[in-house]
Amino acid sequence: MSGNGSLVKTIEIKDRQGRVIATEDVVTYAGLLSLAHDQGLKKIETALVQLPEEMNGHTAVFLAIVETESGIYKGHGDASPDNVASRIIPHIIRMAETRAKARALRDAVNIGVVSIEELALEGNGNQGNGNSIISPTTSGSNGIPGMRSRSSPRADSNHASDNDSTMTDAQRRYLFRLLAERKIEGDEAQQYLLNKAEVESLDQITKSRASILIDEMVNAAKPAEEVPF
Repeated sequence: MSGNGSLVKTIEIKDRQGRVIATEDVVTYAGLLSLAHDQGLKKIETALVQLPEEMNGHTAVFLAIVETESGIYKGHGDASPDNVASRIIPHIIRMAETRAKARALRDAVNIGVVSIEELALEGNGNQGNGNSIISPTTSGSNGIPGMRSRSSPRADSNHASDNDSTMTDAQRRYLFRLLAERKIEGDEAQQYLLNKAEVESLDQITKSRASILIDEMVNAAKPAEEVPF
């Protein structure tokens, strides 16, 4: 993170009662894009992987490819009414594309801190100004590498909060579809997910963790140069 400290901001994570339960370090898409240009950004391309429909929980999925002087990087982004702020729901497709680009840009510029666009925030959208997060990613095995979370004891209780609830049916179906494409099906697919998420039940996989698993599988699916546009 040397040299990138000015891009990182800290936001407070609050529950629905307005209590601060943690803080997270984040970057913005605009900051990532600016840094990528400084580091020789050549192009950004995106592909719509899944249209939001009733059968998939109105989940839009995008794949983004970023090319810089250092190489080619891929990122996957999903957005649905379950993981965006209420004011963003009419713009699901655009948010999924932004999240995909943000994730690819984070790899391209070597920043492990999550972008604020990847989080479901309610409020006025200003960092560090009283936003309330809907689906926070916590630290530990379910967290995004590079994120720093300083949770209160309440947030670390054994009972999952409403803010980090179980993955959606759409996410579950998409995970199994990705595994089926890799010839991993049935009980084998379920055990694969349990092992990857380090849980004993699929119901223990959170929305944020499911998004990370999807991202990892999409990124590992094929070399970037083979992705059609």
